Amino acid sequence: MLFYILQKTAGRTGNAVTIPSGRPKENQTETDGKRPTGEQTPAGLFLHIQEVTTTAKATITMQVENFQKLMDTVAQIDEQGRKAVKATVRDVKARAPSWIAQEVTSVYNIKKGEITPSGKNSSKPKKMAGIVSVSGETIEELTITYSGRLLTPVHFGMTPKTAPPGKSYTLRMQVVKGQKKVIGRYLNTRTPGGPYSERSHNILMGTGNTKAGGVSTIPFQRMSRTRTDIKKFTTISVPSMITSERTNEKILKRLQDETAKRLQHNLDRALGK
Repeated sequence: MLFYILQKTAGRTGNAVTIPSGRPKENQTETDGKRPTGEQTPAGLFLHIQEVTTTAKATITMQVENFQKLMDTVAQIDEQGRKAVKATVRDVKARAPSWIAQEVTSVYNIKKGEITPSGKNSSKPKKMAGIVSVSGETIEELTITYSGRLLTPVHFGMTPKTAPPGKSYTLRMQVVKGQKKVIGRYLNTRTPGGPYSERSHNILMGTGNTKAGGVSTIPFQRMSRTRTDIKKFTTISVPSMITSERTNEKILKRLQDETAKRLQHNLDRALGK
């Protein structure tokens, strides 16, 4: 059985996440009011998070409980068993990002394609909401790392996508599925205001992106009369979605279950069962 521990700690500078191998420190708890973790385990992992304003990173390191016992068994069945373990590592490296994406998109209203890397046979890399890298040559060393910026509401079903000319509108988004929220309003009064007011709601403003498939408008809030004093509205990053209390237990269980299945499958295949 695969075994994991997640532990969060808040940092000063922010949102980078690392999951090193080893044991968590005793009596270490979360600092953001969420559930405490850090229980001891024979072969475990822990998660360290620092909050940042623009970028984020999440790493998942995988281990197998009683790994040495498994390797002793593998040695007994000679080369075929070792090949089965290598095949399992290849399987998990190829499939784990998709397993994780399925769990994330079951909770968050983001497209699976935005957090799943392109396949090896893809003609060109696709634009993603975050970066995924997988490393390690053994199950003990296998590590999945996510990094990415805070995302704008465009990634979460924002409506309207562009400001209707000369009309009032209400700006909405849905980060968590089933929880649509109002994030801004623009009232067309035909008087000075809106994008030219001293202070505004979150309203759509142009990004200057004219490329095909690019995002031409995103929500900004005007903070003062100064033309450039505007604040971009952002939501959550891909690493934060992965380490969220809404998803992390499901993700870790999915990784445990799927890796165990692949290991058993490859062992059976190697032994001709």
